[in-house]
Amino acid sequence: MTDAGQTARLSDFGARHGRALAVGGVVLVLSMLAYVRVPLLPYLGDDLSMTAADLGVMTTVFAVGRLCADIPAGRLSNLRSTGWMLGGAAALLGLASLTLAAADVSEVALVAAFFLGVSSATVNTTGMVYFAEHATADRRGRSMAGFSAALLGGQALGPALGGVLAASWGWRTALVVAAAMAVVVGAVVALRTVWQRRTTGPAPEQAAEQQAPHGLPLREQAILYSVPFVMFFTFGALPQTLVPIIGADDLDLSVGVIGLALGVGGACKFIGAMIGGTISDRVSRKAALIPALVGQAAGVALLALEGVLWAWVAALVVMSLASFAIGVAATMLVDRTHGRRAGRRLGPYRFAGDLGLIAGPVTASLVYEHWGQRPAALLVTAILLACALAAAFGLRETRWLDAASAPRFRTAGLSGEDQ
Repeated sequence: MTDAGQTARLSDFGARHGRALAVGGVVLVLSMLAYVRVPLLPYLGDDLSMTAADLGVMTTVFAVGRLCADIPAGRLSNLRSTGWMLGGAAALLGLASLTLAAADVSEVALVAAFFLGVSSATVNTTGMVYFAEHATADRRGRSMAGFSAALLGGQALGPALGGVLAASWGWRTALVVAAAMAVVVGAVVALRTVWQRRTTGPAPEQAAEQQAPHGLPLREQAILYSVPFVMFFTFGALPQTLVPIIGADDLDLSVGVIGLALGVGGACKFIGAMIGGTISDRVSRKAALIPALVGQAAGVALLALEGVLWAWVAALVVMSLASFAIGVAATMLVDRTHGRRAGRRLGPYRFAGDLGLIAGPVTASLVYEHWGQRPAALLVTAILLACALAAAFGLRETRWLDAASAPRFRTAGLSGEDQ
């Protein structure tokens, strides 16, 4: 390779990764702003005369908003640029946050929560599609791990930011600040997209001779879509619902200690995502997916040990380290498309996950209330192991599916039309 050719290749590599960092940064910030509302719920309930049940309905409405947007966002992400999608999501997030800040009755708060969910789903699906498509097959697992890190980082920082702002200036001011930040991010993304289109024009069309996506048998499709359902079912049932309840009621832990433990769990998710992405790329997808599901089941099973502090802590750490199954299963879906038009599969993929996020807390809470901690933990463990067995015997390895096809990248990033 000539020096000029090598320099051009290095420049293209740097540009692609610069765009990936920019998209990751936008995903992190918008995810953070979407979760500012979480610690504000008690204050909001007091001011708007909303009971705990009403606040639960508000959280459900947020999830319904995500469900309504998952599939359309997946399809739109293949028709519009990443910048267009993220800029629109940021504008909607700002408007919904401002509406919630100005709410004086619960009905307005519920409408705002719905559109916050729509915005959140658009950001999540667009980011997942971008990171799935911008990398070649040999780096796709690590690329998806990068998306997970940005998303998890935002979800971890959002409640902390909301709590700090609310403690100093009140919950309405916290939401106004979040709205302003979202509008600024949306404006920057939109201006960057318009400027890039004027200077370089839209991205070229894909070559007609590129290989068509591999078909996906119904059995394998069902198994891969069951992974986000089962994993989000677990997250909603345990870390987001029963783990704090068990810590407070059975172990007599303070809110601060429980929050610290959940923060440690968030850090472990970062570590797990990077480990899973590396194994997925360097060994095989199934070598990452199956141990992740089994590890998640092992972490949940530790909660069957009632009244044991070390088991409670270990369960949270193990579940967090093994949480990368979601990214690996998504990578396997994208392998089937050669990294093209992935939104058509990742939209329904996230829809299945959000269904699990709704079903998990309700199911596990009912079992916990009627039969106790151990049956609730064992139920979730059994569901995870069933998913692991189905994946082990029902999925084919996808890491080498497009080894013979030419690698491609989404070259537009935050600007221009994505291919």
